[in-house]
Amino acid sequence: MALRCRKNQATLTAAEKSRFVAAVLALKANGTYDTYVADHMGAMADAHRGPAFLPWHREFVRRFELDLQAIDPKVTLPYWDWTVDNSPTSSLWDSSFLGGNGRPSDGWVTTGPFAFSTGNWTLASDGPALRRRFGMSAPSLSTQNDVNWAMNDPTYDVAPWNMFVVDGFRNKLEGWVNGPLLHNLAHVWVGGSMGPMSSPNDPVFFLHHCFIDKLWADWQRKWPTSAYAPISGGPAGHNLGDAMQPWLGRGQTVTPASVLDHHALGYAYDNEGVCQPTLKFIDDLPTLKFRDDIPTLKFRDDFPTLKFVDDLPTLKFRDDFPTIKFSDDGGGLGTRNKAVDDVKLPGFDTPDFAKAQGDVTLPGAGVGRTAAPFVLSTPHHSMAWAQDQPGALQAAAANLELELRQLSQAIAEREQALQQGQLMPQEEEQLKQLQADYQAVLAEYQQLCGGRTG
Repeated sequence: MALRCRKNQATLTAAEKSRFVAAVLALKANGTYDTYVADHMGAMADAHRGPAFLPWHREFVRRFELDLQAIDPKVTLPYWDWTVDNSPTSSLWDSSFLGGNGRPSDGWVTTGPFAFSTGNWTLASDGPALRRRFGMSAPSLSTQNDVNWAMNDPTYDVAPWNMFVVDGFRNKLEGWVNGPLLHNLAHVWVGGSMGPMSSPNDPVFFLHHCFIDKLWADWQRKWPTSAYAPISGGPAGHNLGDAMQPWLGRGQTVTPASVLDHHALGYAYDNEGVCQPTLKFIDDLPTLKFRDDIPTLKFRDDFPTLKFVDDLPTLKFRDDFPTIKFSDDGGGLGTRNKAVDDVKLPGFDTPDFAKAQGDVTLPGAGVGRTAAPFVLSTPHHSMAWAQDQPGALQAAAANLELELRQLSQAIAEREQALQQGQLMPQEEEQLKQLQADYQAVLAEYQQLCGGRTG
């Protein structure tokens, strides 16, 4: 199963943040968002102060994420790591993302897309405006040491399964032990609209609970033999097989047992190493063609400053694997075939070329013979050299095809963002550069293949 990737909000690109905000605003506009506020307001006994706190909120934020993806399939729910981003100047409070603290007089948020003045974020309950009062009721957020203290408890929960138990991971993470702490403390520190049961009125609620869910996933991985408890004998709705509200009242059976495996629910976190890449290659976009769909592009062979994506640190093809660029870096693309801008094939520079390459032979090469070195005058002109080498032609063509696919995908992604008005000026320049790179590679590919495009 391909797993959607939930990322730390601090690592999101500007475009990813913009997509998330746009999807949240769309849910608010169509009325869906306020149903989540209402569901949470009616869920004190069902979703808090008991073992189902974690499974109930896992299902709650999962459904919210799915509704966001119904608006924009590329959106995933980010998480707020408040052990690191623990100040009013942290990135999530930027005016381009969630907006900042409330004004001193009444706590109304006046910056960002969720400010009352935008006309897009009027609260149906506890309103009319979103409010925040950073640090007023609690001076600081929980630390990594606090997280470690909870994570080191191998027991999920203990009888009598309530807010007064002093042992068990669940109650420590929920924040009643030595509280307010961890989950509870984040609500108190943000303050304002995050205080009452209508706390989903503040979109940061979902980033906060996404992090709580991540910590539960981390705990499950740390203690794989520690089971959910209670199986029975706990409060109604909190036992392993109990159907949880409000979904039961809507004819849907969701139990703690049904949400224990978050991978089975279709998502993973960015620290697990199993996320689905956000970008796919052109094979997954059957309607995308090569040059025919980019009629306005011109080839600029005299543009000496053009570089490939390796040199653009803000540009990535696969967001979940930031160290992987082209095939130079391996990671599933293979380490023997290098991207065409690097060109040199390792075997061509070894004393025993035939032995190093196996199925590629260099005329006259043998034991003790060193292949003649070569120097590139432009990024791709070494392909002409490859035409004279048996076996190297096929490898070079494969490398060029891979690069064309990667460049085509990157261009398509950015052109779509451009049409939606979501590209920054710097990113528009990068798009132009990618388009020029594509034409350069395409020309080299056509030359290598005798003028034929596959």
